[in-house]
Amino acid sequence: MVKRFDRSWTTSARSVEIRHHVVSALTLLACHESESNTKSYMDIADAIRRYCVIPTVKSDIEELFARMIFNLFVSNDDDHLRNHAFLWDHKLKGWSLSPLYDVMPHAVIASERYQHLGVGPQGKLATLDNAYGAKERFGLSAQQASAIIDRIWRVTRQWKTHFENLGITSEQIQEISLAFRHIDDICSPELIKALAKS
Repeated sequence: MVKRFDRSWTTSARSVEIRHHVVSALTLLACHESESNTKSYMDIADAIRRYCVIPTVKSDIEELFARMIFNLFVSNDDDHLRNHAFLWDHKLKGWSLSPLYDVMPHAVIASERYQHLGVGPQGKLATLDNAYGAKERFGLSAQQASAIIDRIWRVTRQWKTHFENLGITSEQIQEISLAFRHIDDICSPELIKALAKS
């Protein structure tokens, strides 16, 4: 039902399975699993700069920032280092960020929420202000960070319509609804104004 990103097949008459090497961010950061909750998205960005192939570094770091923003909007707090991975690119002969996987929105009542990994200057606090405060560590300008936040918000704010179109029952939608956060709930009025100007 789910296409594996660590496998591909040749298109010849006799299809042959090709296995692609994958390492988790835990491996790339060379830390023990017990240390995972002491790490941050910025640590992963630093590892991308250090270990990934040069042609993909910029786009990988921008994608990592976007995934962090997405996790804030959908309350995916299961964002530990094993849930970020890197694929060996046979053509470029190096590592690059894998496709997104294992995203689990978490419906919680608490208005103040936290991620497993550090988000920004305020640690693990799951707010856009905290994430935006880390933009320089991702090598992003204010305009670039704002554009990514805007792009992710434009998609995630339509989650309910998307679920309805997929035939998800109203009961199930209601159950998961607390996971999805409105931008006003995770962003200060000052940052909303700044994002609007960018």
